Amino acid sequence: MIVSPANPEPVQLGTREVAELLGVHSSTVKRWFRGVRGSGASGAVRPEPASAGARVGTTAGGHRRIPLDTALRVARERGNEVYLHWFGDDAGAVWTAVQALEGGNASPARDLLVGWLKLGRAHLIGRFLRHVTAVDPIEARILDGVLGGFLRRVGEGWRRGELRIADERAATREVSETIISLVGGTGYVRRRQGPEPPVAVVGTLENDHHGLGALLVRLMLVQRGWAVEYLGTGLPIPEIVAAQRARGAVLVCLSVTPPSSAADAHRFIEVARELADPRRPFALAVGGSGGRRAGAAVRAWPLGRSGRFASLSAFQRWMDRHFPRTASVPA
Repeated sequence: MIVSPANPEPVQLGTREVAELLGVHSSTVKRWFRGVRGSGASGAVRPEPASAGARVGTTAGGHRRIPLDTALRVARERGNEVYLHWFGDDAGAVWTAVQALEGGNASPARDLLVGWLKLGRAHLIGRFLRHVTAVDPIEARILDGVLGGFLRRVGEGWRRGELRIADERAATREVSETIISLVGGTGYVRRRQGPEPPVAVVGTLENDHHGLGALLVRLMLVQRGWAVEYLGTGLPIPEIVAAQRARGAVLVCLSVTPPSSAADAHRFIEVARELADPRRPFALAVGGSGGRRAGAAVRAWPLGRSGRFASLSAFQRWMDRHFPRTASVPA
């Protein structure tokens, strides 16, 4: 019986939940799973072969309660594969985490991912991330709460000595590969009569080699129809400004994480102001924990709009306000 770590009781679903999970009509679920009235949610009997209709328990009110493992077994016997089949005995924990995420709570998902990491099951992390990001566009709250939140938890665990360097590297690999696959799979084409997409330059400052924040911003912008010049990590300031001038970028996004700090953000503003072409102004967006104290300097950016963001959700709201979605459309 499949259970969830957050709930030691076997995971049991109602007819509508099973129908949504398996992508079938509720009447199909009722045909596949015959109820035994009065047995109660915890009194399900051993299911019969799918061809006969699996017998499951019902509440006193006659509502079916279908064990998740029974639903998955019957679905597989009928050739109906769903994402939970990827996770074996962890399907219950995944179901619980996904339901919580849909309700706005990413904590169970983060707990699940960290648990897999500690158990040396990092391959399941990639499977989970690919499932929850399989929407277009991906909501910033998922990028913040799951991908970014998971990496923050990993960093905290490493600093407390609960995770090894190898664990941190495995987490980074799974998140990076997920983001890169999403960027590669997001194609945008320009409308024949529409304008060229706006260009953004994205990267990190010199001595900052933590690129995941910049990768997440790159993904958000690509999904919004932008052409992104992704510079990677550790860029000297003149190189960033040169890329902006060469591509005519109207937005520069910097991820500032330790050891980079607010002082580095200040330095960028001072140098970029001297090197930039005032005839080709651009907006500046700064994110990451290293730039927390750079808000005043960023707001004083003289060549266009600017903002310092503590989260991708805040950055998304800023983009919605100042850069409405482009005329580009998904391919």
